[in-house]
Amino acid sequence: MKKFILLANAVALAGFLSSCGNSNENADNSKTDTIKVDTSAMKNTAPEQLQEYISIPAPDEMFSFMKAIGGEGKSLTYVNPTDNAKNYVDTKSKALNFGIYATDFLYCSTFDYGSEALKYFVAVKKLGDDLGISGVINQSTADRIKNNIGKNDSLTDISNTLYFSAVSELEKSEKASSLALVITGGWVESMHLVTNMVKKFKANSPALDRIAEQKYTLDNLIGYLDKYKSDANVAAVQAQLNELKSVYDQLKEEKTSGSVSSKGGKKVLGGGTKISINEQQYKAISEKIKSIHDSFTMTK
Repeated sequence: MKKFILLANAVALAGFLSSCGNSNENADNSKTDTIKVDTSAMKNTAPEQLQEYISIPAPDEMFSFMKAIGGEGKSLTYVNPTDNAKNYVDTKSKALNFGIYATDFLYCSTFDYGSEALKYFVAVKKLGDDLGISGVINQSTADRIKNNIGKNDSLTDISNTLYFSAVSELEKSEKASSLALVITGGWVESMHLVTNMVKKFKANSPALDRIAEQKYTLDNLIGYLDKYKSDANVAAVQAQLNELKSVYDQLKEEKTSGSVSSKGGKKVLGGGTKISINEQQYKAISEKIKSIHDSFTMTK
């Protein structure tokens, strides 16, 4: 797990932006989507600089996991209101909240808030226009979303497909520092939403295990930002993440004993490393994530 590398989760970008808008310009938008994303092909089209980073779960995997274990605590209370979009006027806040709104779009898609998803797409499009990547967020994509409201798997597929085009466009436009901020905004938002779903500490909770494992994701995200720390905005955000890292570094790694389980008639040996987290540590992580999130989304 230490080899988990950043980008999709980090991202977060909640998986957002894409080529489907380009390729489906003349498609019959009256039909609903049944397309499944071929992630292996998408990885091959990602910018060369990012190839090494595409290994960790994207926000949709975190959200899908939370939904699979019951989706308890889901709520629109903690997404960033779309009305705030008009107040983000500088490059830093636009890039961070592009990632945040993209993650909110995916959250709505995953947890059956389809009627809200289009609002978040509009917010992402506005900030995308401001960041100079409007070409990958077009009317064709908006039409596909409208035609798939209520079909959450299709909405999730659309948002995931959209992601890689935005990444590529930012790289081609020599806006790597903005991409770093987009990725950070998305990851922080996914953590903000999930920690608010998990309000109460419960020992041996699979959700808490997932949150604890984000220690490795955070390390890799900070390492990615290090490439662009000459940009004052990136350096400032990296400093905030280092504060969160100091909290995560208090979590202990424990070696788990080998175990034998049966899968399909075959014996499978398990074991490895587990990160332990206690109630006090979880509270500290949640509070620090909230503090960072609020600094990203606050309006002036």
